[in-house]
Amino acid sequence: MNREARSARGNLHWQPPADARERVDALMPVYRRFVTATLEPIVKAHYPALLENASNEYRKMVELSTKMMLVGHACTELDDYPYDERRQRIACLFGCCCFLADSFIDDFGDEATKAYLARLEQLFATGWFELRNERERLFYVVVSRLFAERDILEPTLRQAILRLFEAQRRDVDMRFLETRVKELPRPQRLALLKRCARDRSGHAIILLAAFLLPHLSLDYMRLIFVAGALIMFIDDHGDCYADRADRRVTYMNALERPEPALKRIFFSHIQKLAQGFRPAAGRDLLIAFLTRYYVTRLQKHREQRRLRGPAWAVYE
Repeated sequence: MNREARSARGNLHWQPPADARERVDALMPVYRRFVTATLEPIVKAHYPALLENASNEYRKMVELSTKMMLVGHACTELDDYPYDERRQRIACLFGCCCFLADSFIDDFGDEATKAYLARLEQLFATGWFELRNERERLFYVVVSRLFAERDILEPTLRQAILRLFEAQRRDVDMRFLETRVKELPRPQRLALLKRCARDRSGHAIILLAAFLLPHLSLDYMRLIFVAGALIMFIDDHGDCYADRADRRVTYMNALERPEPALKRIFFSHIQKLAQGFRPAAGRDLLIAFLTRYYVTRLQKHREQRRLRGPAWAVYE
């Protein structure tokens, strides 16, 4: 990994300094412990079966929430606010919400996906939906705690919530129109897949930032959207073979040569972040994390290709 990390950094016109890379390494275990201390009591109280899930879902939820905590740290520092315990808790709860929402969309079949979107729209419209199982109860409890941290009627935050929901709905609609999508010319189909991936994760990170910060400038949103989009492309490459096994088409697993494509995406997106954000600890932390994440997911992709195994949670 050290060789690949040096190679990735060596191709950048700007690279994260050593202290930023060391800071990422130091913060990840700290935030992993914070996530466990925050989420485990909630899970035990409302969905204890998740802790013993055969698919190791709890571990995956912890890893995603840890990642969101570090990204949230960078988002906060980019705007010169302290990443205090309240903001750490928000990022942790947000990661848990993302994990559960993604599972409703991806893991239980088409009818469950449609039902989730309809019920989520009902939640936004009325503040409530009837709970059908413990997983939904956990989701509602975590969402309620997250929403209690901010005035969700604040225009930027409200718009960010709805934009993420619309991005999720477009992504799902495209799955149900799979036959029609396959009939599109290949460049058009790839462009559509790429836009769906970009929007779903880009709007997710804007929403995270909107929960953490009192105001978001247009320049800030534009750049943090770039960071979010890059995370999705990296994630999809890491899960390429697992997604194919589940017959889930993504932009990255639809490419004939995904690794060179991801390399181009990575360098172009990092360059935008390095040039767009002013030099500061938050910028360095964000780019150091993205660089490390890119390298570990390249390794994950290669290991999955070798083992042909299912997706798993991995950071190191």
